[in-house]
Amino acid sequence: MNHPDDAAHGVVAAVTDRAARRAKELGADQVLEALRAELELRPRLGRLIRTVVEGGQRIELYSTRIEDDAAAGRPAVNVVHAFAPAPPWPPTVRIAAVVPEDLLHPEP
Repeated sequence: MNHPDDAAHGVVAAVTDRAARRAKELGADQVLEALRAELELRPRLGRLIRTVVEGGQRIELYSTRIEDDAAAGRPAVNVVHAFAPAPPWPPTVRIAAVVPEDLLHPEP
């Protein structure tokens, strides 16, 4: 659900300290930075989780999956980010969580 005017508004995307630390622990810091840059162009990337209103401002919560990289020893991760379209200007994206994918294990 990308809106054609998202890139035209100069979206600012940032990673929280907690998300950056977790990405580094998982070896996903470089792919997280690539996602951050992509979110400046496509802030509605991923699956919409829900929309909330905080202090009169609409915030859209999204989840994006980054595939694993077996050669690099990096698991697949799910990234949760919040997009605040406006106001205030400029629109902002905050990457708030990086969670390793927990694969289902077969029943014994």
